[in-house]
Amino acid sequence: MNCRKKIILGSASPRRKELLKQLGWEFEVIPSDCEEHITEKRPSRIVSELSAQKAENVWEKLSDEEQENCLVLGADTIVVQDQLILGKPGTKERAVKMLKILSGKAHQVFTGVTLIWMERGERKTQTFYDMTEVKVAPMTSAEIQDYVEKGTCLDKAGAYGIQNEFAAYVTEICGDYSNVVGLPVAALYANMKRCGLIEMAASQTAVSSSGGRFKGAIFDLDGTLADTLESIAYCGNYAMRSCRLPEIPLEKYRYFVGNGADTLIKRCLIYSGDEDLKFYEKAYAKYQIIFKEERLFNVTVYPGMMETLQEMRASGLKLAVLSNKPHERTLDVVYSLFGRDLFDTVLGQRQEIAKKPNPQGVQEILDGWEMDAKDILYVGDTATDMITGNAAGATTVGVLWGFRDRAELEKHRAQKIIERPEELLELL
Repeated sequence: MNCRKKIILGSASPRRKELLKQLGWEFEVIPSDCEEHITEKRPSRIVSELSAQKAENVWEKLSDEEQENCLVLGADTIVVQDQLILGKPGTKERAVKMLKILSGKAHQVFTGVTLIWMERGERKTQTFYDMTEVKVAPMTSAEIQDYVEKGTCLDKAGAYGIQNEFAAYVTEICGDYSNVVGLPVAALYANMKRCGLIEMAASQTAVSSSGGRFKGAIFDLDGTLADTLESIAYCGNYAMRSCRLPEIPLEKYRYFVGNGADTLIKRCLIYSGDEDLKFYEKAYAKYQIIFKEERLFNVTVYPGMMETLQEMRASGLKLAVLSNKPHERTLDVVYSLFGRDLFDTVLGQRQEIAKKPNPQGVQEILDGWEMDAKDILYVGDTATDMITGNAAGATTVGVLWGFRDRAELEKHRAQKIIERPEELLELL
């Protein structure tokens, strides 16, 4: 997966540069030096307006030839606490004040992104934003002062960097982790693909660069390794009942899963009539409690899956599970169904790693295995999985025994589609 044009990043932020590097995209930095003008009042519109100003400023610096061959990316991030906008503190005194405001509360991080490029002689512009909610543990004055003294927060919106020592104070994230870092990678990828700015490498055959077969495989959990739909629906409906909302039919959960428990509960609430998500915190807490107890309710391993995995393991392949379930729950389910020795790596959602479709989890597994993405299969049943695997550069395998259908897998560029687990052995 590559960008069709050379990317010009209108920001010198190390955080944004690192996120683009994780995607494997080549880029050049031309920092914007425009004077920012804010005319909007809503946070989403403020970051959209500022990102557009930055992108425009950089675009005007390019020659006609550069404009024809480049994609300019401008971004801006702000932190919002109870409608109070917190930008970069600049001084230690302001940083301390900001952190005292954030301490013990939930706040929102907004990032606006603007893309400008030429398409067949016509200039194109796309602006979008993403929002992530972050909960911060209560911090003592000493903890705040100690963090500020490290000097890593003065150039960061809200006076903190979630990727550094401040991670110790983040208790919950609802949304895309990379958005808090400074660039919503999943939203960026989706918008670039929608605009035709993404080109996929030619479909790989089932032959790796090391002697004729793949070296490993990474599996999604729900709908790929195991049928967990009844368990998820049971816990989701328990959460709805706790809020005196109507239960949801089992089949609806097929389309609610795949992006983590927080997104699942939001989808359930909206479907049940709580469009303003007034019951979100209560429902999410209830779901976590009941899921811890009933995570294996009517859960079954798909027929042929265990035997296929054992044969793959016996042939020397590395095996991993990557799930958007909370990490501890992922470990519980996988170890209960498959034991502790079948998979080399099992990863669920943790606050320091972005959820799928961000490929960060895949890269963590590959780094541990010392492998390249081209040497593995990425196996899943939803659009989220295909986007994740393709973004990482792996060979994506869509499965038809899971929660979604062929049309969704084909739409999101599954490189292989199979109907039975045993077909994985044929690919090898």
